[in-house]
Amino acid sequence: MLLIRLLLALAFFNGSSGFTPAKRHSDAKGFALKASALSSGSLDRAAFLSATTALLVSTAAPKNSCAEDEAAIASSSKQSRGISGCPKPISGKPNNCVSTSNVKQVDTYMPPWTFEVSADEALARLKGAIAADPAFTVIELDEDERFIRVEVQRTFKGQDEMQFIVKGDDKVVIFQSFEKDGGTISDFGANRNRVESLRKKIGVFDIMGKGMTADSYGSVGADRGGGALGQLKAFYGLQSGKGFQDVFEE
Repeated sequence: MLLIRLLLALAFFNGSSGFTPAKRHSDAKGFALKASALSSGSLDRAAFLSATTALLVSTAAPKNSCAEDEAAIASSSKQSRGISGCPKPISGKPNNCVSTSNVKQVDTYMPPWTFEVSADEALARLKGAIAADPAFTVIELDEDERFIRVEVQRTFKGQDEMQFIVKGDDKVVIFQSFEKDGGTISDFGANRNRVESLRKKIGVFDIMGKGMTADSYGSVGADRGGGALGQLKAFYGLQSGKGFQDVFEE
């Protein structure tokens, strides 16, 4: 009987098992029924010993499944970071912003940077260039997401903000640079020029598509179909490709 009482106490108070109170109560209740059956003679010793062994094994083994499940849920619920686009322009107000997300707004779009080094090295180089500029202050850094948020002190009144994400899978850097308080005066391209200057200073980043946009076609000479007529032909799919053989051969 003493052994039975000890095992019942173990079933109720084993806090290191990881069982919930309801689970411990259920197991202990079942064990108590088996102990009662043994005392009344309706359960043989072999069956009782088997049940006892199972109880000892279950209470001795730590249960980490709950903690692991909670960690998995927390991990899956964490959303990946992204880069916002610039707001739509408002008539009469400057839009002091550039972003890689504004693919449909030529005035505020900048193409992502590309790189051939590892993502960790790309992030390290970006952080180093930011740290070297006294006008830049890192206000948020997420190493896991390779995200940097930087506050920029202008030489005149106002503050800008830059955000960068180094995407290792795609080998690109996406970003946004904008005036924090909106502003009523144009920055005369300060955000665009600052980002481009930073890219050139780092030295390992190129421009996706080499900076070519739909407007770049107009810079092609007329002898290669870049004149007004050539652009109209290209728009309507009538361009023969003459003069671009070197591109096609590649």
